[in-house]
Amino acid sequence: ISLASAELNGAAVKATSAGVLENGALKFKLDWSADGPFRAGPVEITGKARGSGAITGTLAEPRADLLADFDALDVPRLPLEAAHMTLTFMRRPDGSSGLVTLAATSEYGPAVGKAAFRFPQGGVDLSDVAIDAGGLKASGALALRRSTPSSADLKIMLSKGAFLEAGQVTGAVKIIDASGGPRASLNLRAVNAVLPGSRVAISTGQLTADGPLDRLPYAADAKGASSNAAWAFNGKGVISQTRPGYAIAFDGMGRYGSRDLRTLETAVFKIAGRERSARLRLAASDGGEIELDGRLAGDTAQVRAQLRQLGLGLFNEDLTGKIDADLNLAGKGARLDGTLDAKLEDARAKGSDASQGLDGTLKARLADSSLAIDADFTNTGGLKATANLVLPAEASAAPFRVAINRQKPIRGRVFADGEVKPLWDLLVGGERELAGHVRLDGTLGGTLSDIRTRGEASVDDGRFSDGATGLTLRSVILRATLTDNVINVTRATGADGHGGSATGSGRISQDGVSTFKLDLTGFRLIDNDQATASASGQVTLDRDVAGKVRVAGKLLVERADVSARTPTPSGVVPMEVVEVNKPVDLRAAQQAVARQGLGVNLDITLTAPRRIYLRGRGLDVELSLDAHVGGTTNRPVLSGVARVVRGDYDFAGKRFEFDERGVVYLATSPRDIRLSLSATRDDPSLTAVVSIRGTAAKPEITLSSTPTLPNDEVLSNVLFGRSASQLSPLEAAQLASALSSLAGGGGFDVIGNLRTFAGLDRLAVGGGGESGMTISGGKYLTDDVYLELTGGGREGPSAQVEWRVRKNLSIISKLAGQGDGKLAVRWRKDY
Repeated sequence: ISLASAELNGAAVKATSAGVLENGALKFKLDWSADGPFRAGPVEITGKARGSGAITGTLAEPRADLLADFDALDVPRLPLEAAHMTLTFMRRPDGSSGLVTLAATSEYGPAVGKAAFRFPQGGVDLSDVAIDAGGLKASGALALRRSTPSSADLKIMLSKGAFLEAGQVTGAVKIIDASGGPRASLNLRAVNAVLPGSRVAISTGQLTADGPLDRLPYAADAKGASSNAAWAFNGKGVISQTRPGYAIAFDGMGRYGSRDLRTLETAVFKIAGRERSARLRLAASDGGEIELDGRLAGDTAQVRAQLRQLGLGLFNEDLTGKIDADLNLAGKGARLDGTLDAKLEDARAKGSDASQGLDGTLKARLADSSLAIDADFTNTGGLKATANLVLPAEASAAPFRVAINRQKPIRGRVFADGEVKPLWDLLVGGERELAGHVRLDGTLGGTLSDIRTRGEASVDDGRFSDGATGLTLRSVILRATLTDNVINVTRATGADGHGGSATGSGRISQDGVSTFKLDLTGFRLIDNDQATASASGQVTLDRDVAGKVRVAGKLLVERADVSARTPTPSGVVPMEVVEVNKPVDLRAAQQAVARQGLGVNLDITLTAPRRIYLRGRGLDVELSLDAHVGGTTNRPVLSGVARVVRGDYDFAGKRFEFDERGVVYLATSPRDIRLSLSATRDDPSLTAVVSIRGTAAKPEITLSSTPTLPNDEVLSNVLFGRSASQLSPLEAAQLASALSSLAGGGGFDVIGNLRTFAGLDRLAVGGGGESGMTISGGKYLTDDVYLELTGGGREGPSAQVEWRVRKNLSIISKLAGQGDGKLAVRWRKDY
């Protein structure tokens, strides 16, 4: 039989075919198209598809193969591209009706899936399921029904990909029919799991459930961290089917930061169609209580929350004090109204004096697309601060939303008189500290994106410090007037506490044009464990094109002392460690903010012809500087170069002189700072060169010589003036320690540890044969004067002073124990 053309039209499917039936064998081609949506139990597939296929086999055992190619498939969280699907209809020995396979690509790599299927009445059964896509691996069987509960026997594993930003979730899900109705069992484990875009990470967690599907008992236990604090909880409850929807009941306890929380009554969360509701009662270990009732149903919304004597430490670990608050929101459709009434008691930074504790009230009213805020704060130290603001709001009950429009007009008034530190700690905080007597009286207008102010501001005996850089300002005096979008600073002075000063005046305009200039004289910009730096010059304070505050200018660094020391002691080899039960890494969970507080854009050029000193780890070098600091005060970006002016490198107790062509390429992170340095030592028998390459975090040190010798021979000649084969046992041990340091950056360096403990620049142990053992210790008294004392040996004790008059000229004076004295002049020249 030859079929020229056949066409089948259905409600959602259209197919055409042509082919031949010969001797019972089917050979037909097939073209098809389908318009979604398609339903199979609770699963719905939408969209359009087209493809080709073939009908083969025999009349007794026909087979249909449908092929489809999609440029893109929009799967939630996992968009697929270049997708190829094969759908095969055939009766298999296990009773299934066919096979389906899918292969595609995604941003997480290849995505593949396959399953066998059959179509019972009212649904579809899937068996031999195997999925590997976007970090999801699943295997097992699944049954979907429209009128009866689905059944399942699945094993799943989630890893980093479309559904997890970090960590892993593993487990099994099983749903079976039983005499009393379907039963379900669930066991899921999470390790260091972070959902995409989440600021909460689960370090360890387990969810188990076993029982009737319509009232499923469960238990949950988890701990982790958020961007603010560590947390943990454990409890149990019941998941109930309410048709439509379900309800979740929970009883348990937990911990957030240093506060314990527990449920006072069973917490209930319901989802039924378009209705969402919650009822929660919590008690905190500090005596505070939290109540929350909320209901979103259709186009209506009702929310009520109460806080009673709740510690502020629950919101910020750096704060202490209590808060009472009542929040009410209600509305329908596009309208949402509400009120907030809050009271603060003794709110202050943890550890600060009780006199700085703030008492105050905060009242807010949301109505008619505006949010009115009235705040009043006082303390026993004499501070009084008030604020009255009216902000444009966008609020609706359906969808439930409350937001501030930054483009619409605002109005308000602010007033503050007294010590500002308590207000700064409460509202800003972070690693920066602001203190001093502030008086501010003004009005606000414009929009939040372009605030206009009018009024006066003054600061007396002000103090500012930045914990990360060590920058400090003392005795700050400021006088300014605010007019529309301009701040006129008539006086601004301050000192750094180390003899440096800063003075300035001028006009700061919010339109980007400013004349405010700050003159720095010997001002210490950095003062921490890693470095100190003082500079002079002029900087300008203005706003960039994006409207953000910017500090720009050129500074001459008068002196900087940078430490090259690391926390690793001398002679200790850093080891790569694999931590067991390592805490969850929150870098993927939070919006990484290295430092809190207000950020200011930076555009500063730094120059220094010399007097940049780098000391530690054998380095004693003076550098020049040509650098630029960009980014923000929260995330500064350093670039530029530092060049060697002069200096020495102490290796194995011997000094090597730096080549003036050496360069350090600067960057923000030590792992990005590139080194290109070399240091030379000239001895009578050879010239040794130490090359330092790599990064500041992981320098690479190599040793070479002229004439060319192995490393052990070079070091032996440099340290002891003779071949390695001629060394005493003590000298051989020193040589081995130096070679270990050269190869691995450390080792069991007894001499190095003793030298560090004694605070010496050089400590050497020699001899040990017929000449006796000698111990020498030396230290640079200044950059150019070196003193060395030697004890023991055949010649007895001696003292030697070397004064380097010029780079290539030294005067050496030596006094021996027998009364012998020597005076020598050393002159060197490189050819």
